[in-house]
Amino acid sequence: MKRRDLSFMAIFLPLYYLAFYMCRYSVLPVGPILTEKMKLSTGAYGLSLSALYTGYAFMLMPAGIIARKWGAKKAILAGTAGTVAANFILLIAASPLTLIVALFLNGASQGLIWPSLMQIVALNVKGTAANWIVGLMMTAAIIGPGFTFMIGGLLIFLDSWWAIFILSPLLLVALTVYFYKANIKSEISVHSIKFKWPKVNRDVLALAVTYFCFYSILRGIMGWLPSLLMSEISLAEAEAAIGSGFFPIVETMGAFLGGFISSKMKIIKPLFSAAFLSSFIVFAIYVILDMPAYFAALAFFAVSMPEWLFFSRLPQILDPEEVAFASGLIDTMGYIGGSVSSFLIGYLLEVTGNYSSVVKLLALYSLIGFATSIFIRERKCCY
Repeated sequence: MKRRDLSFMAIFLPLYYLAFYMCRYSVLPVGPILTEKMKLSTGAYGLSLSALYTGYAFMLMPAGIIARKWGAKKAILAGTAGTVAANFILLIAASPLTLIVALFLNGASQGLIWPSLMQIVALNVKGTAANWIVGLMMTAAIIGPGFTFMIGGLLIFLDSWWAIFILSPLLLVALTVYFYKANIKSEISVHSIKFKWPKVNRDVLALAVTYFCFYSILRGIMGWLPSLLMSEISLAEAEAAIGSGFFPIVETMGAFLGGFISSKMKIIKPLFSAAFLSSFIVFAIYVILDMPAYFAALAFFAVSMPEWLFFSRLPQILDPEEVAFASGLIDTMGYIGGSVSSFLIGYLLEVTGNYSSVVKLLALYSLIGFATSIFIRERKCCY
């Protein structure tokens, strides 16, 4: 692959994916404002966050098929259009129903993106470079929520919180124009388009359930971080949004460390098990000793260590036409977890009125994730 094309894949694609994340999670930093504006209960806000993740999970499996049949570029263009439309609806939303519809559309549109980008990587890059490019895109995904929280916090401080629904889509549109003109392979040749069900075995099932727990923790609590910081340590709205941005940064550090350890020590299973067990211990200490909210960042750090390992090897262990579908399959389980967890957190807050019950739920997910990680076999690949 030419150096220029490799630079496009390694630099532009992660930045492009970051722009999608800014649009996907544009609602999170301003969640408390929207809750107050629309007079939403915690249960109703939890349901709206669940709609975002449900829409994403709903589209992931079809997205893999769409990307293979009509090409990744066309799938991404459709996802961009839906994402921009959803953010515009969020800008003018005035009722809980409109909020739920907009977030479902946002999630469904974004669901087209990851499988399509995975297909582009599989078609254009081989070997170690593919591992690093996927890892960089996943890092952009980790950084995305934190970056969005901080931008949102700044806009709240400037009394222009609504601008987040304008600036993020404008950036995405500009990058999409450049992306669409790029000379890269994005379509599978007609003769090779044949539906292949991914190899489903014990490893796949273990990874799927483990990823369900993984995203139940990280994405389940993500939308509640500003409210958590406002409730637990009495931060103002702008401060809570900015403070929430530090949690995904800690997550990024954990993912980098986990990727480094796995690469150097050639281990997979022990890293998964240690990550979930450590996060369970941190959550338990948080509840038992009534630790401050920022202490929970240690759990984010611990559980994020195996994040790269869920996807980074797919281009190496699957045929290119299988990668989009397989990555969509794994990602679907994660976002189902995020959807269920977001709803349960809202319900628990409405019933109990405190975050201690929420942390207990996250501890339970950590324990289940530890149990399922035991069934991931220590070998070259997980399929």
